[in-house]
Amino acid sequence: MKTLVITLSAACAVLAGYFGIRYFTRRDLGFIPARKYVRTLAENLLHTEVTAACEAGARPASTTEKAA
Repeated sequence: MKTLVITLSAACAVLAGYFGIRYFTRRDLGFIPARKYVRTLAENLLHTEVTAACEAGARPASTTEKAA
């Protein structure tokens, strides 16, 4: 039980420190590039899936692509 309390306290301290530094420096500290990379990767995979389905003659039931 003591270990759990120490672990949760340390996690809270790290999160509070991160958000405090982020607030006072007005920077995102590196998570925006990772988020953009993941979003781009997901869009590319979805596009590949939709393209393959269309080439096979099947029309996908629903997509989350936005009209360009």
